[in-house]
Amino acid sequence: MIRAVIFDMFETLVTLFTGRTYFSENIAEDLGVPLTEFRDAWHATEVERTIGKYTMEEGFSETLRKLNLYREDWVELVCRKRREALGDTFSAIPEESVQLLKDLRAHGIRTALISNCFSDECKLIHESVLYPLFDTVRLSYEQGVKKPDPSMYQSIMEEFGVTPAECLYIGDGGSHELQAARKIGMNAAQAMWFRPGMFEPHVSCPVFSDFPHLERQADVVAEALRIDYDVTDYITPEEYMEMRRQVEWSEFPLEQAAEGLSHSSFLCCFRREGKPIGLARVIWDHGYVVYIADIIVLPSYQKGGLGRDLMNRVMGFIERILKPGYRVMISLQAAKGKENFYRKFGFEPRPTDNHGCGMHQWMEAKK
Repeated sequence: MIRAVIFDMFETLVTLFTGRTYFSENIAEDLGVPLTEFRDAWHATEVERTIGKYTMEEGFSETLRKLNLYREDWVELVCRKRREALGDTFSAIPEESVQLLKDLRAHGIRTALISNCFSDECKLIHESVLYPLFDTVRLSYEQGVKKPDPSMYQSIMEEFGVTPAECLYIGDGGSHELQAARKIGMNAAQAMWFRPGMFEPHVSCPVFSDFPHLERQADVVAEALRIDYDVTDYITPEEYMEMRRQVEWSEFPLEQAAEGLSHSSFLCCFRREGKPIGLARVIWDHGYVVYIADIIVLPSYQKGGLGRDLMNRVMGFIERILKPGYRVMISLQAAKGKENFYRKFGFEPRPTDNHGCGMHQWMEAKK
């Protein structure tokens, strides 16, 4: 069970690739210095700037002295432009990042931040709307150590009173942060949502195939609430009707339920301690019609990623039944308010410009 989620800041909760950007090549151009020469001198001060040995002004002054180019007005120029670019970053904090931290807290999950940052970034982190939403914070500029130093992770676990297995670390993957989290026993996942906006040479790391990839901020909640379960291909009519009752769906005679279940083309039941907690069922005419008849997750297990797991299994089944050249029409009836969930799997609500409303009716046997 996850009791704490620890976040990276840049390219995880906020992105530097928004609004005005101000990277090494921009500074070198402002100063009229060859980029390689400037970058070497600038990066030589990075560790000291990261762990609080230099403020940004001091670090840049040292860089200019190494280049025999020190001028006070250049220090002012560069530091001002960095503040402006960072201002754009922290003025454009996605609402999804704010909501993510609120949602985790609403589920009783502690939140923490570990960020490698410089003095100007440190100040804006403290002033941001995100800062009060963390239960604890470790900023390299204040701590005197930086990721991937394990002490930053361990001090949070000690403060929260949690084990590594009860922690989930979320980051874009720079500074070997994911590997460090995994090495001490934490769960770790790579944040992918800002990646499309990044550009070289400032992408801090590759995509790591050995870590889970989260495409949206909301996926973090699902990952944190993920529940262990067994996967079976059966459910009794009694269990099926009880699941329908719990989600307030209509009921059938057990004999009718048994007949329907027996004619399922695909049935996947998630079980916890032997009891069903999630169900997916598909009907296929063995031609071109596929109907997703049931996606059920019991209320107490919702928002834990089970619906996503069920749909992934359903779509995997449908892909497997397609022979070369086959094309199938996949239909379903979304519960009210669940349309956006199915959109993620490629479904479009009707009506559209080309298709009318989906329609249905119930028919009862005549007495």
